[in-house]
Amino acid sequence: MKKYLLVLAVALSMSASFAFKIDTGHLKGYIDDSMCASSKTPMCTPETRVACAKKCLKSGAAAVLVVGDKVYKVSNQKSVLKYAGKNVSVDGKITGDTIEVTKVTEEKS
Repeated sequence: MKKYLLVLAVALSMSASFAFKIDTGHLKGYIDDSMCASSKTPMCTPETRVACAKKCLKSGAAAVLVVGDKVYKVSNQKSVLKYAGKNVSVDGKITGDTIEVTKVTEEKS
């Protein structure tokens, strides 16, 4: 019985470590607001994205990083607010669908 409990404990601890995996990554995308990024239909065009994102962030939406079809929540909002609507390269710690940004660089189009 103790042997089975030990095996179960090891299996549970391994599965928990995979569920909360923290990666350090480098991503390229753009900073958007959570309302527009979650919409199925585009809320703005690439030309109006900066003004639209700034307006929505000022209205209380959270800043997110959009990389292709993937949307990452940003845990440290203040680090990305000045890049609203802009293309960026981001370094940070990725946990699931959240990134803690350590470095942001604006990408010139």
